[in-house]
Amino acid sequence: MAVLGLVLVGCGAPSYTYVTNSADRAYLKVPNTWRQIDPKDIKSQVGVEPAKDSSKGVWLEAYDADASPSVSHVLDSPVGPAAPAILVVVQAIPAQSRGRLGLDSLRDFFHPVSPASRQQLTAVGRQNPYSGFTSVSDEVLTPGNGIRGVHTVYSYRISGGDAQVFDLTGYLNDDASKLSIALARCSLDCFKQRQQEIDSVVSSFTVREAL
Repeated sequence: MAVLGLVLVGCGAPSYTYVTNSADRAYLKVPNTWRQIDPKDIKSQVGVEPAKDSSKGVWLEAYDADASPSVSHVLDSPVGPAAPAILVVVQAIPAQSRGRLGLDSLRDFFHPVSPASRQQLTAVGRQNPYSGFTSVSDEVLTPGNGIRGVHTVYSYRISGGDAQVFDLTGYLNDDASKLSIALARCSLDCFKQRQQEIDSVVSSFTVREAL
């Protein structure tokens, strides 16, 4: 019986890492083979100290399916990562900026995705690092309970590199005082091979408004 108990415990081991921000009611699960990217590396690259929750600053966490996790896998570079990586952000919005935020603000948080934002790029000329935009899918999310959002999947070439795919889910609360975003990134070949895995991670991203 003792041996059987050990076998059952082994079989019941969780296959996911649960990423939680209880204060902001934001949740995500990633396969336990994905590794967290060192918050110190995030700070050194983006210049922001990851906070425990949005009341203390910007909550930033990143996970990487690569055997050697790197912050470069979640930030823009000409070469898309060969394994999926995801960056999660929750931040409070200053009162003076809330009236300007909408669903396109979520789409354009990392890259010019909305038609208006992409049209503005034409004025940049050769300084524009983005090319070859393709919209894979785009849907408005209405989970209710004071939350609205978007899920958009698109591809870009960055600084002349190969096409890479971005899978973004973003949410705003009713008064636009808080923004929550998860962005998965992968090379085009990686996305084709591991789309189901990426879908599972992205679809697990959940945000709830405080009751």
